[in-house]
Amino acid sequence: MGKSLFISLLLLIFIVTNLFGQQSEGGLPRKAITLKSAKIQALSMPQVNNEALRWESEQQAKEGLLKPFTFAHPFEVNLSPLTYGVWGKSEDGWWIWQLTIHSEGALSLNLLFEQFELQERSRLFLYTPDFQVIRGAYTWKNNSQDRVLTVTPVPGDEVVVQYETPYPPASTADFVITRVNHDYVGVLKYVDTRRPLGITAGDCNREINCDQADRWRELQNSVCRIMVLGKDLCTATLVNNTAENKKPYLLTANHCVNTPLKASTTLFLFNYESPYCGTLDGDVTNSLSGSKLKATLDSLDFALLELNTLPPPTFRPYYAGWTRSAQLTDTVACIHHPQGDVKKIAIDHDTPVIATFLSSFVKNAFWKVFKWDVGTTEFGSSGGPCFNRSGQLFGTLSGGAAVCSNPVNDYFARFDMAWSYKSDSTKQLKHWLDPAGKNPVSFNGKQFNSGENLCGEFTNLAEGDTHQLSLLPSPSIGYWTGTNNGGITEIADKFTIPGDEILSGLYLGIGRKYLVSMNSASYVKIKVYNLNQQTPVLLAEKDSVFLKNLTPDAMNY
Repeated sequence: MGKSLFISLLLLIFIVTNLFGQQSEGGLPRKAITLKSAKIQALSMPQVNNEALRWESEQQAKEGLLKPFTFAHPFEVNLSPLTYGVWGKSEDGWWIWQLTIHSEGALSLNLLFEQFELQERSRLFLYTPDFQVIRGAYTWKNNSQDRVLTVTPVPGDEVVVQYETPYPPASTADFVITRVNHDYVGVLKYVDTRRPLGITAGDCNREINCDQADRWRELQNSVCRIMVLGKDLCTATLVNNTAENKKPYLLTANHCVNTPLKASTTLFLFNYESPYCGTLDGDVTNSLSGSKLKATLDSLDFALLELNTLPPPTFRPYYAGWTRSAQLTDTVACIHHPQGDVKKIAIDHDTPVIATFLSSFVKNAFWKVFKWDVGTTEFGSSGGPCFNRSGQLFGTLSGGAAVCSNPVNDYFARFDMAWSYKSDSTKQLKHWLDPAGKNPVSFNGKQFNSGENLCGEFTNLAEGDTHQLSLLPSPSIGYWTGTNNGGITEIADKFTIPGDEILSGLYLGIGRKYLVSMNSASYVKIKVYNLNQQTPVLLAEKDSVFLKNLTPDAMNY
């Protein structure tokens, strides 16, 4: 039986971002029949000052030791197809509702949908006015018990919301937009840079795919970035339970998620990492929306969530093991998303000690890391797991003083304290993580997918490699992987993987692009060959991957 796989292919293209989001059905929005007297109604948010908001966030960060990362300013709204926007029809007779939301100067916008209950066949899209980025289609399959939907941010300061339905407009709305979040930091990479302000993790941080992380290699797929209420970024970990029933429980910090509303509106991004030990930005397509808050306690700073949707095999999910032993050995590691950046690892070769953090927390309820030997943690790392040398989670990051220039004094909420410090099931981990009643001191993690559902990611990039543009040798002019006068129109990357495999997807790592115009129709073709025979056999071909939709210095799926 073959195994599914992903291939990370690095193409450095000197020519001149598109689709990503959580579980959606894809496709393109229908075109509405435009009437001369009608146009998409635009709604502008009150103007805010990005610089002032950034300064305010920086001051709050300096005053506190907790490590969530705030990137957006929220506007509370009440927008639905009953109150705003324009209704029209498509050529095939569907009803189409459109609304443009504008927030001057926003680097990206994200929306919160409540009372979300779509009818079968109806579709919801979000897109930029130039159609360069499209989210959706979201359908009735995205309905949840909480009736909430959170979507990945859309770049820029304007987003179009389009709802399509075969049914005439009713007297009740299928959703209400209750929040518009104005990104004043820049958490997306589009056109020029994922983070227009240059705010990324410090240079001392180590990529998760560096050799130093090999001891914890399997665990990296248990850690995800979380976006809470569309404005805060933290880290969380998928954890195993004694029934080993694939319940998608995630452990994070209480100061990140502490209410059912926050849990239901959280967006979980898996596999956001560089494909190798380098600075190539990661893929942002593997996200899920919504969860339920199962247990939390502010005085121990932990929160246990259950995802509304089981992570699919393509996310390569790993359910981490844990220990409630108070006896630790040396060498521990924290896997996290500092500044909301791609996944990093911090390593300490010493043994953490039991300590007290802030006065608002229970005394001696934390593990203290005195100094990181590799990397550090930063804002956005909150909730990140700390693993022992056996790969078992023993704490989650609350905060501390560590930064690149002085990586000292970080505090992790003790897993053993959260286990049963309180008898109330909504304030402890034991009830949820030990449904089999085994009461183990330690429990191992597990990869539940096997056979065709066991996905892997492969790349020819290795530690020490760099991605850069390569000029053709003189007297030729141009680049190996771009415009040139040498007649080179195709390049190839060979992967040798034993066994029969199923290719589920492919990433393009784009080093640089240049387009004379964003209306350019330039494109590349992607071909997949089987080289088992003497003559290559074409297995698949994808036409028209438009260059204007590719993001430079990043992975593009």
